[in-house]
Amino acid sequence: MTSLVPVPSWLRALALNFALWAVLCALAGITTYGDAAHYGDTRSYWRMTLGWWCGYAAMMVQSYLLYLVYEGRPAWLATPRRIGAGYLVYILLCWPSAMLGLALRRCIKLDRAPTPANAWAYWRAADKFEWFVVFVLLTMAFGAVAAILLWRRQRRQDGELAQARLSLERQRLAALRGQLEPHFMFNTLSAIGAMVRTDDKRLALDGLERLGDLLAYALASSERDWIDLRRELRFVQDYLDLQRLRFGARLAVRIEGGELLDDDIACPPMLLQPLVENALRHDLECHAGTSDVAIGFFRDGAQLLVRVSNRVHASAAPAAGLGIGLRGIRARLRLAYGDAASLATVREAGAFVAELRIPRTADA
Repeated sequence: MTSLVPVPSWLRALALNFALWAVLCALAGITTYGDAAHYGDTRSYWRMTLGWWCGYAAMMVQSYLLYLVYEGRPAWLATPRRIGAGYLVYILLCWPSAMLGLALRRCIKLDRAPTPANAWAYWRAADKFEWFVVFVLLTMAFGAVAAILLWRRQRRQDGELAQARLSLERQRLAALRGQLEPHFMFNTLSAIGAMVRTDDKRLALDGLERLGDLLAYALASSERDWIDLRRELRFVQDYLDLQRLRFGARLAVRIEGGELLDDDIACPPMLLQPLVENALRHDLECHAGTSDVAIGFFRDGAQLLVRVSNRVHASAAPAAGLGIGLRGIRARLRLAYGDAASLATVREAGAFVAELRIPRTADA
């Protein structure tokens, strides 16, 4: 399929200028034809419309030249004072030639030769209403040109501003990802280091193999803005399998509602893993017993609710780490969803609960 050749802006402006004046001439021709028929004038509608074309030809050319001037000098429309000054100059310069155009129409109407003498006679005989009509038409032409160019400039500025904001948001998102990936690497390598310290080579090698799989996902997802939530859940499960090599039977995690993810719900990559890791750090690493971490998915109207909970042990402090914190997760949600997503935390029944709400539909 061949691509369409873009139409130059000057040609589009010329066509629009022609179309607007053509409509005005057609309307003027209809009015004149109706009045003429009432007084017994037998001239055809097309002849009367042609007369208006001749009468408005000067103003038609003037309005297009005005567009070209302002298109090449956008600064002349930068302030109301400059616009006002341009309007006065336009009226003073274009009024004589506009009146000449109407004089030409009058010559055609009365079957007179289009000579300077006949044009001057028309000027002398023109009443105040005809002068006022020319003033109105010139004002309308100037206003239309200025409005179109100002509207186009505003659209262009809005587009540039939107692109700048999008670029800034992408930079912020990249910065958040840049914080997340070293954080994930550090904590995962720490887990494998713990296996090495126990002199369990088989577990350490198994851990390195699983780490390779996790890093492959992390690298692939870092180039995307959205990922299928089912894949994100599988990544979390692989992460838990790696942690299980370290903690063994002590690591107990319940996952509920995973079947709700069959709707191809999308989310930013690596959104759930920090919540799960945070739950493990504040549960499993704070005592010597078994963890009680729960991950649940629930429908709540047009949103999907994700609950990650862990037991709270007031007598023990969590191990230190390089966590990006809930503030970073909220920032990622704000960049991805705006106000349509949220992350809240609450303590209930001896547990710390992180509630993540995201739309059930998103543009991946």
